Amino acid sequence: MSKSSVPSQSPIARLARWLGFDRNPLRRPCDRFEAAVRLLAVIGVLVAMVAGIMLGIREYEKGLRVEAEQQRARHEVSATLIEDVAMARFSPAGAPVGQAKARWTAPNGTVWQDTLTVAPTKRAGDTVRLWVDERGAPTTRPQDRDATVVRAVTVGGGIPVLAAAVLGTLTVSVRAINQRRARRMWEAQWTIVEPMWRINGR
Repeated sequence: MSKSSVPSQSPIARLARWLGFDRNPLRRPCDRFEAAVRLLAVIGVLVAMVAGIMLGIREYEKGLRVEAEQQRARHEVSATLIEDVAMARFSPAGAPVGQAKARWTAPNGTVWQDTLTVAPTKRAGDTVRLWVDERGAPTTRPQDRDATVVRAVTVGGGIPVLAAAVLGTLTVSVRAINQRRARRMWEAQWTIVEPMWRINGR
């Protein structure tokens, strides 16, 4: 029979054989165990993908609520520096910054005074913009849509990626152990067969 006449196996058939669905009578118990681990790994990844999508959607909806709440509760105001920058330093991002006292009016009319982190070139009388809460206390800017999307993608994609890494490591480890065991069994059997083969080959 020519090579061209041999039907090639489809990807589905190869996948079924890889997962142990072909019912090969020559499979050893260790081979069946390895196939079962592969099957469980595939199922685990699929379950993790579904869970990741659901948790990602939930995280996105939560982020939208946080956006709306922070947009309502946080306000950007102008603060006037009442002193020069005392000492310059570097921020965690590596940019030069300094600290100076400033005064501003909260949305409820309360006058606040506190030390702010500003550019080292600022002087007394200059104005800076900052975000404050409803009481007037300094806070961070409201969460934007990009941050919401990044968090949702991180949660939704992180779960299946982590599951794939863990289950993939488990599958590779089982295969390596299985191959070492099969090699030891083959060597043990060969030590018995080799003397007989040599005697019969004379």
